[in-house]
Amino acid sequence: MSFDKVLKQILENQSIESDLFFKLIVLFPYPIQIYAPDGTMIMMNEACKAEFNISDESAIIGKYNLLQDPTLMDQDVYHTIRTAFSGETVQTYDFLVPLHLLKNMNHVPTTDLEALYQDISSIPIKDDDDNIIFIVNVLITKRKLQGRTEIDIAKSYIEEHWKEEFKTSDAAKAVCLSNAYFSRLFKASTGLTPFEYYTNVKIDKIKDKLLDLNLSVEKAFSECGVRYHGHYAKIFKQKTGFTPSQFKKSANK
Repeated sequence: MSFDKVLKQILENQSIESDLFFKLIVLFPYPIQIYAPDGTMIMMNEACKAEFNISDESAIIGKYNLLQDPTLMDQDVYHTIRTAFSGETVQTYDFLVPLHLLKNMNHVPTTDLEALYQDISSIPIKDDDDNIIFIVNVLITKRKLQGRTEIDIAKSYIEEHWKEEFKTSDAAKAVCLSNAYFSRLFKASTGLTPFEYYTNVKIDKIKDKLLDLNLSVEKAFSECGVRYHGHYAKIFKQKTGFTPSQFKKSANK
């Protein structure tokens, strides 16, 4: 028996107008997902399939479990999700869906990976005895980032804020991920920690300033927001094999 038929049977057993319910779900213009009380997805509407570019739902329906999703467990949103499954209607705002991870994890074919920022309303549907029958998630996409992952976004954020003091929490917040999960994901994707990536960007900026004949070494460092006789002078030599003065002289020659 298909999951749609199982869901219909559940609705009918609970004296819920199944035909009306299904018509509402199918025709609703926003993506809707329905989960069993144990977290297993049992249905999605056509708008959901279109939003996530899903051509074959069999790889997800009955197999994907929201409560066991490793991409969510380290995030604050996971506690909100658990609250919904305990019987309380909840809302999540500006959630960055790690779409490429979900597709890879669930072996869903796709030709274009996107990141979606969504508002999510999680609504428990209960029987007359206050037992949860299933959870309905209504998704409203706020922003769609075509062809970009949260790592791309984080790298852009770091490159735009290179002159500021680096905080992992700021970069993680920019992509709506927890510090721990963001750091692991960034290292797995780039081979560098977020701070190492930031340091490389900073050193590249210093190198650019040292090429300016109108700037002294001290001024070049100052233009990059750091002191010459400080930490970054040592890092510069470790990264380039030259002291800043040696690099400037060599480059000018």
